[in-house]
Amino acid sequence: MGSSVNASWLHGLDVVASAAMSREKTGLVRAVFLEPEALPEAAARLDEAGYFLEDLSVVDTSEGFLVVYHFDHFETPGRVALRVLVPHERPVVPSISGVFSGADWHERECRDFFGITFTGHPNLIPLLLPEDSDIHPLVKEESARKRLAELIAPGDVEKSSAAFEALFAPLAPPEAEAEAKEGGEGAPGSRPECAPREAKADPGGEKPSPESAS
Repeated sequence: MGSSVNASWLHGLDVVASAAMSREKTGLVRAVFLEPEALPEAAARLDEAGYFLEDLSVVDTSEGFLVVYHFDHFETPGRVALRVLVPHERPVVPSISGVFSGADWHERECRDFFGITFTGHPNLIPLLLPEDSDIHPLVKEESARKRLAELIAPGDVEKSSAAFEALFAPLAPPEAEAEAKEGGEGAPGSRPECAPREAKADPGGEKPSPESAS
């Protein structure tokens, strides 16, 4: 279980949500959700603790782009995920290539396929697509996107925010949603709206999907 793995690197880190995970079920021992600006510090702490970057992927969800970083450790194996949710309207995430040089290509690939801007990247030019291309082929139509709650399995959540928890609240039946709209914002049964700075997601392990790495 994730709770048996040393997580001292987390102490004092400003997180949105943190969960111990079942390695057998998710392949992870811990998952942490962060605001974008906290990502470089979290990456630096993992580097100091002896972790290496495995991969970087993106999942296009109804709530925004979920940017997922997987790390592991050579001496004390235990896969850790850092996750950041950014709005479709402003997909901006700080680069961690200054901490893990291997992130350079991963971030460029995510920029190609999803249009995400990694601020502070030293050379954010297309990796696989033509330089004059303005098409991001893995961005989904709105109707094809799924809720984060359908794609993420919750772990043993130890810390979370209200905005984070709202993302996983059960959806109201269609007739209840219609009544809520008629009754105005905040009516019973209405689904919480998440502003770009408030959009959070569950730290659980991703369920297998073509867009995400476990």
